[in-house]
Amino acid sequence: MSKKHNLYLGKAGQFVIMSELLCRGWNVAIPEVDVGDDIFVVRDINGDLIRVQVKTASGRLLANQAVQAQFNINIQQLKTISPPLLVYAFVIRFADTWQKPILIRQNLLNELYQLNNIGSSSGNQLFLRITVKDNLVSCGNINLSEYLNSFQDFPIILH
Repeated sequence: MSKKHNLYLGKAGQFVIMSELLCRGWNVAIPEVDVGDDIFVVRDINGDLIRVQVKTASGRLLANQAVQAQFNINIQQLKTISPPLLVYAFVIRFADTWQKPILIRQNLLNELYQLNNIGSSSGNQLFLRITVKDNLVSCGNINLSEYLNSFQDFPIILH
C-alpha cells in the first residue's frame, strides 16, 4: 500500500476510536500539534483527561482463518510514562470492515515489552504483529484477549 493510503487509513482508524468514545459520552479533541498523542479524551463534568495513541493497520488473513496486522510503536514514547494516562488503541481494517479495537494502557504495554519481550524492535521502533481470531488476541505467545474492545477506562457517561 502507498504511503498516502496509509495516511488515509490511519486517520480513518482515529475517527473510529473517536466515534466510539463520543457514543460513550466522552468529549474528544485532536491536538493542534501532534507530538505523540492522537486524541485527548475528556470527561466534561470533572475535566478528567486521558490521552489516546491510535495505531491503525490493514489485516491479512492467515491459513487458520485468523486476521493479523502489524503495528509500529515509538519505544521512547512507550517507555516515557507520565500523567495523564495514555491508552494505545490498535485498530485493524480487514475485508472492508473494522475489527474490534484492542485498547491497552501504556504502562501495561510497557511491562509486556520490558518483562515479556512482546514484539520485536529495531532502532527506536517496536513492531507488534497482532493476531485476532474470534475473541482471541495474541502477539507472539502473549495473550492480549482481555484488551479486545476493552473500553474500561472509558465507561459510558449518561448526560
